[in-house]
Amino acid sequence: MRHYLIQVKYDQTSARGLIGNPHDRKPQAAAIMEKLGGRLIDFYFTFGQWDAVLLVELANDTHALAVAMADVAGGIRDTQVTPLYSMDEAMEAMRIAQSIEYQSPGRAT
Repeated sequence: MRHYLIQVKYDQTSARGLIGNPHDRKPQAAAIMEKLGGRLIDFYFTFGQWDAVLLVELANDTHALAVAMADVAGGIRDTQVTPLYSMDEAMEAMRIAQSIEYQSPGRAT
């Protein structure tokens, strides 16, 4: 299972709905993740560029993409899904990167 950060920006209609009828969005988000075989780790409202952020665990990127598509279809103005990597995964990537001899464009080989 992979962890993802999902950031959402509500559209005007959804924001009005939340203000007009305040309710906890966490149970619905948890049910969606469970239906996909994953789980909701936590759900936060924020201020700034994004209205809310969710930490979730899903089987793969296809499931994460499905959540993003359903969000936009269901009243989310914008959504951004970011895969999260454990420190072990990052360390493995660092070790692999050691073997890559990258040269930026325009530099002599």
